[in-house]
Amino acid sequence: MKNAKILIVDDRQANIDVLHDFLEMQGYEHLESTTDSRTVEKLMVDFKPDLILLDLSMPYLSGFDIMEQLKLIVPLTTYLPILVLTADVTIESKRKALACGASDFLTKPFDLIELQARVNTHLQIKFKNERIQEYADEQERLVATKDKFFSIIAHDLRNPFVGIENFTRILLKQGNYHLDDVEKQLQTIHSTARQGNELLENLLKWSRSQTGTIAIHVEILNLSDVVNKCLNLNNTHANNKNIKLLSEIPNDLILESDQDMLDTILRNLVSNAIKFTPSGGAVTIKAISRMGNIEISISDTGMGISEMDSQKLFRIDSKLQSRKGTDNETGSGLGLILCKEFIDKLEGTIVVESKVEQGTTFKITLPLSIQECLIPVV
Repeated sequence: MKNAKILIVDDRQANIDVLHDFLEMQGYEHLESTTDSRTVEKLMVDFKPDLILLDLSMPYLSGFDIMEQLKLIVPLTTYLPILVLTADVTIESKRKALACGASDFLTKPFDLIELQARVNTHLQIKFKNERIQEYADEQERLVATKDKFFSIIAHDLRNPFVGIENFTRILLKQGNYHLDDVEKQLQTIHSTARQGNELLENLLKWSRSQTGTIAIHVEILNLSDVVNKCLNLNNTHANNKNIKLLSEIPNDLILESDQDMLDTILRNLVSNAIKFTPSGGAVTIKAISRMGNIEISISDTGMGISEMDSQKLFRIDSKLQSRKGTDNETGSGLGLILCKEFIDKLEGTIVVESKVEQGTTFKITLPLSIQECLIPVV
């Protein structure tokens, strides 16, 4: 309560001084004030008050004008209490103030003890409202996580096994085996099994991440070796699509990080790049060391994605429809979500730059060194 930010808006400095001194005596440490109503909008951005004490009758902008202005600034989900302090005691002014967004009002001259009670009450309401909103947001995230989990189990995880069963049934029923046909069927089975295994591995790691049972184990890693291992794992998929995998990582680029998490991040991003790149394209990984961080980029020459959809890639609650790859590869979108969670745990960031039909680049920034720790339950 005492850390709350209170903004006082009154055109008379004497009134501000009285309010400021009284609130300071009550233990409030973060107080801001202005006699110029035109500065309120800037103060909202810079100071971010938890409560406003607002005069109504002022030059330039009245208290009514300011409240109308605040409606355009303050999000609908944010409760910002406005306590109006005015000498206008008419019913019409009170009704208008409440209609404009005032939470409460006191008439001048007012009792300071009553003022203290009103301030405390509205700050309690604000902070409880924020806790309720945080709880609601968390529940929404948990529901989205549950829905995603069951969707993957019901559809995405089932599909590879159905595919493998169908292709093996075809092979078993064929009377005369032609080597070319068998090889084609085996390639399809292998690709389907690889997709299923990749999804299952992501699902298991994501489940551990959600339950807080995953730990960070710091090792000294040569990034070039980690990237080459990732490219070798994805080499068959790339060759089948005639896609070049290129690494431009310096041989002496060293970092201290979790190898398993880094492997998972790179594997998913490279696999995703191959998925959306047509035959004859290329996937390139670059990295540089800068200001205590390593910046890694994974670029492809593929389908690209719109700016609107790119903003939804890492959100578990997004309704972004999973797209098929250039060779009709399917996916759940879980890989990118897992990448974002692991990068967050490694104290890094990830951004995406893309244009439709012009390719995509994922840029990762990771610290050169992190501390080993157990990921806490959220």
